[in-house]
Amino acid sequence: MKTFEELQDTWNQQTESNLKPEATDLIQKAEAHTKMIKRNHFWTRLILSLSSILLIAYYIWVAAYKHTIFNIGLCIMITMLLLRIILEWVSEKKLENLKSDATLIEYSKQAHQFYSWRKKIHYIFTPVIYLVYIAGFIFLLPVFKANFSHGFYLYILISGFGFFLIFGLFMIRKIKKELALLQFLKNIS
Repeated sequence: MKTFEELQDTWNQQTESNLKPEATDLIQKAEAHTKMIKRNHFWTRLILSLSSILLIAYYIWVAAYKHTIFNIGLCIMITMLLLRIILEWVSEKKLENLKSDATLIEYSKQAHQFYSWRKKIHYIFTPVIYLVYIAGFIFLLPVFKANFSHGFYLYILISGFGFFLIFGLFMIRKIKKELALLQFLKNIS
C-alpha cells in the first residue's frame, strides 16, 4: 500500500487537465458544424430542385392538365417540393446571419433562434409537406391504374410506398443528425 506522501507526489506530477476547451476551439468547431449544415442545405435544395424539374417535365410530357385528378396530384407534389425548397433557402439565409465573430452571448442567442427555426421546419413543416406529397402521389394512382397494366401498376404502388417508407426513415435519421449539430451550436455559451 502506498503512503500518503507517495500518493501526494503522484498527484502533484499530473499535468493540468484540459477539460475546458478554449474559445478558439469552440469557434472552430462551430464553424465546422456550420459548414456541414450549409452543405446539407445545398444538397437538399439541389435534390429537391431536380425532383421538381423532373415532375414539371413529366407534367408537360404527359399533358397532365388534361386529367383533373392527375393534374391535382402532380400540382400538389410540385408545390410541396417548391415549398420545401423555399424553406431551405430561408434557412440558409438565416444560417448566414449566424456570425461566429459576434460576442458569445449574441452568438448563443442567434444559434438558439436558428435552432428553434429548424425545429419548426423538422417537426411541423416537414411531416406536413411529406404527408401532403404522399397524398399527391395517391391522387396519381387512379390514373396509373387506368392507363398501365396491372403488373406495372402494382410495381408503381409497391415501389412508390416502399420508397416513401425508406426515404422517410432516411429523412428521420438525417434530421436527428442535423438537430444534434444544431444542439451543439445552441449550447455554445
